[in-house]
Amino acid sequence: MTIDPVRIGVALGGGAVRGAAHIGVLEALDAAGMPPAVITGTSAGALVGALYAAGTSPADIAELARTLRWARLIRPARTRKALFETSRLAAFLDEALGGRDFTDLDRPFAAVACDLSTGGEVVLRDGPVATAVLASAAVPGVFPPVVRDEQVLIDGGLVTMVPAALARSMGADVVLAVDVSGPLPRRQPATLLHILVAVSTLQPGGVQRLAEEADLVVQPAVDAYAFWELSRIAEFTAAGRMATEEALPVLKALIATAEARREWERLK
Repeated sequence: MTIDPVRIGVALGGGAVRGAAHIGVLEALDAAGMPPAVITGTSAGALVGALYAAGTSPADIAELARTLRWARLIRPARTRKALFETSRLAAFLDEALGGRDFTDLDRPFAAVACDLSTGGEVVLRDGPVATAVLASAAVPGVFPPVVRDEQVLIDGGLVTMVPAALARSMGADVVLAVDVSGPLPRRQPATLLHILVAVSTLQPGGVQRLAEEADLVVQPAVDAYAFWELSRIAEFTAAGRMATEEALPVLKALIATAEARREWERLK
């Protein structure tokens, strides 16, 4: 009888540019021979997770991240719905993801958004991946809501900052959650934009909830720099890689425990 390998699920949380730490997390997992079988993401985590699920290597994601410039992705909005309009960002996402639908991805992936009408969590697992990522990262006041199937969607961090329970529900045996949401940067917010981005990462009770839903929580040391500093992508990536490398012994133990439990249940 062939026993399927333990499925690792990785839940990548929101945190604006700090989400670059997720690249380092995936890099460390790949290097250790433990690539995730299931990926979920919120906001920045949805972007990195979608690229990885589409078959983009962590090294290529890092290279893509180094080319990012806010002026190329967003411009001031002409409506009252948000500070910026996102047509350029949408085009960038669609190109980076190769225009893929969820059915075209290499491994299971889901993004989380918030329904502006109900305040409820919306799990996105079908249709264009770029649209799902854009909805998951639509920080209120900064980016306009995304209308999808008659739902008005905004940043998923308002309901689920790190979707660990979702990864479990998608078949993960061991769930590694990556939290890059805080604390506030040592460099204090200086503008309305900075304040809105920082506020979008606040979720009371989120730490306790995450500890209950995930088997292992990794919190990269990202508080030295601000959520909006694209120039710090290399530092965020390194922080994610280091935190994951330090957690690998625990992750390996969790996998071994899951394997032992499976064998025990098979022999009962």
